[in-house]
Amino acid sequence: MIAKILSKLAGKFPKLRSREFFVETFDFQSGLGDSAWLLYGLARSIKPKVCVEIGSARGKSACAVGLALRRNGGGKLYAIDPHSVTTWNDKNSVDSFAIINAHLKKAGLTEWVEIVRKTSGDAAQGWTKKIDLIFIDGDHSYEGVKADWDLFLPHLSEFGVVVFHDTLWDLKPDGIHNRADMGVPRFVEELRAAGYPVITIDQNFGVSLVQPRLGGVKLR
Repeated sequence: MIAKILSKLAGKFPKLRSREFFVETFDFQSGLGDSAWLLYGLARSIKPKVCVEIGSARGKSACAVGLALRRNGGGKLYAIDPHSVTTWNDKNSVDSFAIINAHLKKAGLTEWVEIVRKTSGDAAQGWTKKIDLIFIDGDHSYEGVKADWDLFLPHLSEFGVVVFHDTLWDLKPDGIHNRADMGVPRFVEELRAAGYPVITIDQNFGVSLVQPRLGGVKLR
């Protein structure tokens, strides 16, 4: 309903139709919700040269980061997702390759977002770019999320930021989505206990920001 209203307003008042406003009308069907704008704000603030996301589905997070890079006038997001059947697909976002392509094209973001149609393990092979911002939202099993961390941690820049989705899944379980093999909260809590700075936001199933340096980056 809200998307339809926004779409009508955007058509009626084209001068007020920012790309950010326009993207709100897209059918992403994503549990990330308004926390996508946290990614947007981080990318606007950090001014990253290289961003990575693991798990793109229909492209909500990719569009949010891509919009920020466009506003910044530089940077690239590498959106990693096989867009095929996995054990962690959302029900309506299994073969989502055509959908994310359409959303990126519609938003005018194809220059800023490069789709990497691979698993994270395959994409990590031979990776050499320093990463300033990475969003991990792919395989939610403990082994899967740990593997993504281990694969890309060596490539984070000094002040790089890692963002995890679904980190409060166990604390505030949703009956229809409960899964015994959910491992993201456990893994992120292990990072906190080990001494990595972690900030968790209590929205959209939990979004946690991690500075991937034990004890944080020393400022002097």
